[in-house]
Amino acid sequence: MSPERSPLCFDTERIVENGGLAGEVEIEASALAEPPEGIGSAGPVRLGLEFSIGGSRILLQGRARGAWTLSCGRCLAEHRVDTSCELDETYPASEKTIDISEEVRQAVLLELPSRSLCRPDCRGLCAACGKNLNLGPCPCPCPAGPGENPFSVLRRIRMNPGE
Repeated sequence: MSPERSPLCFDTERIVENGGLAGEVEIEASALAEPPEGIGSAGPVRLGLEFSIGGSRILLQGRARGAWTLSCGRCLAEHRVDTSCELDETYPASEKTIDISEEVRQAVLLELPSRSLCRPDCRGLCAACGKNLNLGPCPCPCPAGPGENPFSVLRRIRMNPGE
């Protein structure tokens, strides 16, 4: 039984004979690699690819688009993040096949944000009870008062530097 060929593996001879190659490829995110912990795929990764011949090299230019589910950095709610990245690589025309799996994997994973928010004004979690403050106020009595937190003193110092 022969191993299954990757949809991101291309025959160099065919590319050279045709003077290039262009097309669309759709793959499942799991075909690239296991996503890091806390990141899930929200659909396939779509690739628009164009191979061009340049002397003894083959140039790949393309775009990868995908959607992911990430946990909010403040409230931990899962939310969707759409990504899009450019691919620009060269390969020797002397190789039998060109496997772009690793280049696509790296480009897609590098495009994911290291910290993502479910919305720009996410209020996060209550430090005392852990309630998601986006869903409403928590029942905890806040020791600093409403709208106050331990860092509020820094705001007062910045506003009144002479005090």
